[in-house]
Amino acid sequence: MTDSDLPYARPYWDADEASALMTALESGFWTNGGQVARFEEALGRITGAPTVTLSSGTAALHAVLHVLGRQTTGPRLLITPALNFAAAAASARLLGWDVAVADVTEDDLTLCPVRLGELLDRVHRDYVRIVVLPVHYAGHSADMPALSSLCDRYGADLVEDACHAVGGTYDGTLPIGSWPGSRAACFSFHPTKPVAAGEGGAVSTQDPGLLDELRRLRNHDMRPVDAHDGDLGPWPYTIERPGTNLRLSEFNAAVGVAQAHRAEESRRERARLADRYHEALESLPHVRVVPPRRRPGSAHHLFPVVFDVAALGLAKKDLLAGFLDRRIRCQVHYTPLHRLPAFADVPPRLRTPLTTVDTAFAGLVSLPLWRGMTDADCDRVVDAVTETVHRSTRRARGRS
Repeated sequence: MTDSDLPYARPYWDADEASALMTALESGFWTNGGQVARFEEALGRITGAPTVTLSSGTAALHAVLHVLGRQTTGPRLLITPALNFAAAAASARLLGWDVAVADVTEDDLTLCPVRLGELLDRVHRDYVRIVVLPVHYAGHSADMPALSSLCDRYGADLVEDACHAVGGTYDGTLPIGSWPGSRAACFSFHPTKPVAAGEGGAVSTQDPGLLDELRRLRNHDMRPVDAHDGDLGPWPYTIERPGTNLRLSEFNAAVGVAQAHRAEESRRERARLADRYHEALESLPHVRVVPPRRRPGSAHHLFPVVFDVAALGLAKKDLLAGFLDRRIRCQVHYTPLHRLPAFADVPPRLRTPLTTVDTAFAGLVSLPLWRGMTDADCDRVVDAVTETVHRSTRRARGRS
């Protein structure tokens, strides 16, 4: 049995991607060619904002924090929901920022505005720059009006972790990536994402200065200069401050172009599958779908559910093992940051009460969801969830 036998998610792939790869291969430009520009144009249409590509979603988050951080001197703070992958918090720590963690809402597990407000009120005077990083968890937009208002009130920068949400909208119309009060939105094109390029990331922003700095940073901060007497280089350039290599390859960009062209088609198919899950699970006891109703603007990257493990008498490891026995591979998104040794030292003044995330995490599981998943696949997962709940409920009653 291999991982490929039990997909949690699988990138959609057909002749378009194969043709795009061959085009990039045969062009002779494996980096700094035309595919990156084409991908950025396609992403600009999807996100509604100018977009720069980078080598990964982590690189996108790291680059934005780097650029914003070097614009100021003094203490800097990243505020992230505790339910997040480690990429942003790790980037902040590596760049010398402090990290704060806040609780999430019960409804959709995105950053809780009430807890954020409490945290900002406590710490805003201690930092010269604060970045608030809401995560559009599972593809569902966070409460952007409330979060924007808080950032405005306390002078914080709003940067979106939209790595789950490419192709989604905030309200059913406005594309994720174009929120008026946001400094930037960061995206990922990891193989399981709604737009998959193998690896890759991007930043969408309405700030032309930030866009320019990101373009320079990703290519060693090089800028061309006019040739002058005595310069023997075939392409004279200058570097005014240190940069690095965060470029996206032409191969990844070519796949990304093919994927971007059918982003809306893929989103609709994910939404259809999500509807199927919602309809089947909404009345099942001891299982809470996140969020409880399908959101029209969601990118539907994940389909998270929270099992009431106490009522079922099951530990999460037993839940996952039971699914695996049925040849269904589920995932957990994510181990909360404060439970990881790397971030367990976040001091009390930089964390809110984390009751909601800790309660949900005990039974939080992501059910399989990907474009190309069949109705029969979906029904098999539903049957496994239903059987697990009913059998565990009977067993729990027998013990009482």
